[in-house]
Amino acid sequence: MNRKIKRIGKVCRIFSKIFTILMIIATAGLVIAGTVLVAIPDNLIRADVSGSAQIEVYGEWIDKIPEDQIEKISSQIKEGTVNFTINANRVDGIEREGDSIVLQAGGSGYSFSLRKTGFAVLSYSLVTGALIAVFIMLEKLMKEIAEGDSPFTEAVVKRMTGFAISLIPYAVIKPLAGGLGKALMTTGSFDINFGVDLSTAFAALLIILFIMIFKHGAEIQRESDETL
Repeated sequence: MNRKIKRIGKVCRIFSKIFTILMIIATAGLVIAGTVLVAIPDNLIRADVSGSAQIEVYGEWIDKIPEDQIEKISSQIKEGTVNFTINANRVDGIEREGDSIVLQAGGSGYSFSLRKTGFAVLSYSLVTGALIAVFIMLEKLMKEIAEGDSPFTEAVVKRMTGFAISLIPYAVIKPLAGGLGKALMTTGSFDINFGVDLSTAFAALLIILFIMIFKHGAEIQRESDETL
């Protein structure tokens, strides 16, 4: 096999291993972070924005805030000496109501929950998990190219087929998990939109085309070897 092809195969194999390790670390981190967020009691902290732009914050820590401190902050907000926003909405007032704090703000409906954020993080871990399979199959393909005698062999075709197949789950999981995570982070709802990542699907079809070409080349190589 041409030395340049072997050298490129070795370099690509190294990068594939590096990306595989990075995706494993990323997936483990997302799973751990998501699991921790999901395990946190939902009443620890939660913010809901109603249609009338009233934000009510719950939490066991609310009782620890002195009443005079809340009144001081409220007066500073009304005077304009203190300004802050939530989800790009300006807070106009603050007051205590029972075991919660109510923030008056302008804007559209919004809901924030650590638990739902945790589910969003876990959904993103599915994407990085699918990428692990992609990079593992790519590494195996590059190994075969770097160590083989010719790129036109049944072994290379087999590895290319495995790599193309590994792209299919990623093409399906990416839009599903991405859409679910975005919905949970923005609207707080478990909305799932079925779709396929067209760019990845196109790449898979392109690889299948190359597989057919390499398979034909492998047959010619085999016939040539048998003739010799």
